[in-house]
Amino acid sequence: MRRAVGIGGLRRKEAERQALSRKGNELAQREIQKLQEQISLMKDNLEDFVREHQKDIRNNPVFRVQVQRMCQLIGVDPLASRKGYMAELLGVGDFYCELGIQIIDICVATRSMNGGLMDLDELRQRLIRRRLKGSEPVVEDDIRRAINQLKPLRGGYRIVTFGKRKMVQSVAREMNSDQSTMLTLAEYTSKFNIEDVRVAFGWDEDRIHSCIDDMLRSGIIWIDSYNDAHPEYWVPAFFSQLSGGNSGNRG
Repeated sequence: MRRAVGIGGLRRKEAERQALSRKGNELAQREIQKLQEQISLMKDNLEDFVREHQKDIRNNPVFRVQVQRMCQLIGVDPLASRKGYMAELLGVGDFYCELGIQIIDICVATRSMNGGLMDLDELRQRLIRRRLKGSEPVVEDDIRRAINQLKPLRGGYRIVTFGKRKMVQSVAREMNSDQSTMLTLAEYTSKFNIEDVRVAFGWDEDRIHSCIDDMLRSGIIWIDSYNDAHPEYWVPAFFSQLSGGNSGNRG
């Protein structure tokens, strides 16, 4: 028959448990301290690396993206503040501020033509054309970061997708799901008609016309009434890709 554990035995077991717990905490604290020291060393090394390669970072967009990703991996956000030391070293604070202003200028200038919706690659081409010769090259990642910096302005600037198309929206207006779905029909041809919508989605007339009327009012689509019985609806923001990305030389 097993003997019951006495008070002394219980106390010894509790003391052992507490001792093991303290030892475990000590080991965990040591590991955390080592990890913090390693991260601090990595940040110092990254700072030295950025100083040494400042010119390459500004002039080579692929290299710039890679360095920024390295920063993110070790918890450094070079865009957290324009006055942050990494932003200053990278030279990205002023770069993205300037790029953001140019994005706003282009989007505002073209809003009457496209309803505040522009193909991302068309925006990039327009930015390249309007920037001074010798300026830093611009890639898609740069545009994404610059647009992200515009969020505090609450102007509605964001990147949206329709099928495989990446578009920049520049109006403080949320597209509903019906509008987004309908625009996917124009992904490759830049146009659609009511019959296309009916066949693809099985919507009734009221739902189709409500969606179309909203987009006509906002300028996202244009109507071609050449055939009054079966008008076609064009998405001007998709024109650039339809024509190989060369439509419109306006900056």
